[in-house]
Amino acid sequence: MKANGVRTTEAKSGPRPVRAVWLKVASSLAAAAVLFFLVRGCALMPWNRSAKTVAVRVTVTRDFGTAILRDDEVRVADGDTAIRALQEVAEVETAYGGGFIVGIDGLRSKYGGPLGGGEEVDWFFYANGHLADVGAADYSLHEGDWLVFDYHPWRYSMFTSFLAGCFPEPFRKGYMGRVPESVGVVHTPGAEPEAKMVAELLRASGLPCAMRVLDGDWEPRVGEYAVVVGLWKEMERNGFLRSAQENAARLGLYAYFREGTLMVLDGEGDMAKTFSRGAGLVGGTGPRLGDGRSVLLVAGLDEEGLGAAGSALRELAAESGKPVIALVAVAGEGSFAVPLEVR
Repeated sequence: MKANGVRTTEAKSGPRPVRAVWLKVASSLAAAAVLFFLVRGCALMPWNRSAKTVAVRVTVTRDFGTAILRDDEVRVADGDTAIRALQEVAEVETAYGGGFIVGIDGLRSKYGGPLGGGEEVDWFFYANGHLADVGAADYSLHEGDWLVFDYHPWRYSMFTSFLAGCFPEPFRKGYMGRVPESVGVVHTPGAEPEAKMVAELLRASGLPCAMRVLDGDWEPRVGEYAVVVGLWKEMERNGFLRSAQENAARLGLYAYFREGTLMVLDGEGDMAKTFSRGAGLVGGTGPRLGDGRSVLLVAGLDEEGLGAAGSALRELAAESGKPVIALVAVAGEGSFAVPLEVR
């Protein structure tokens, strides 16, 4: 018959050959088997049943960790990278061959274009509280790693200090799988009780500690992890600690001691608050513990301030940390994250 001027023929009716039916059934079963293998089979093969995975925590924040956007635990293959773990929980935009994160869940870098320009706001990557010196695509994961991706301005300093608020993870997990064998707890002459409290917190995390008294010549060796505890007026006799506080912008310190005062900045690096008594600090002195240029300070302007800083550290340990650069503690008022709210 014809349809639209084209001759067509109708198939003859009658029983279908058994062989043709069998071939169709066989091909359908084969297709189903292939689909099963693609979806589930790989995981069931003997060489993959024992494939090692690692559990990592992925936290996405903004404004120096003061706003948490995501906080998830994921399992990834052993040897995977930080960016792979991030892609498990968020939509990620990259540039420069995938090595540079320009956007997470639609929140994009404001410093656009191959030559830069625009507002100085970007994503920064920390591993166990340490500012990473490699991109997320080049950081190999280890069991228990805590990955923090923070979106913040960097006009004041591109290289922020390590996240002291992550205590005790920077000590307990180290960096790139290198975990300290022990931690030095260095204290000013009158701060032994507070130093013992810090040592107990570290030991509770499984870390051996060695205590010693701070003198004017002490400074951390490369590879050494240390906490320095005491009153700032005694700490500033030490050249290393004094120099760090005098170079706050270079080291990315948003709270620092200067001439007997605790200075607190906002996210743009502008002065926000000052304290002359009753305040203390839990903060770092540089970008990464163990590099010989950084320690964790637990310091006070006076005894009340040191006590408040110690209480803030205990709270961090009880809460398993929070991804902020530093905490300022005020006697009778509690603590707050540094830098202060971004304007």
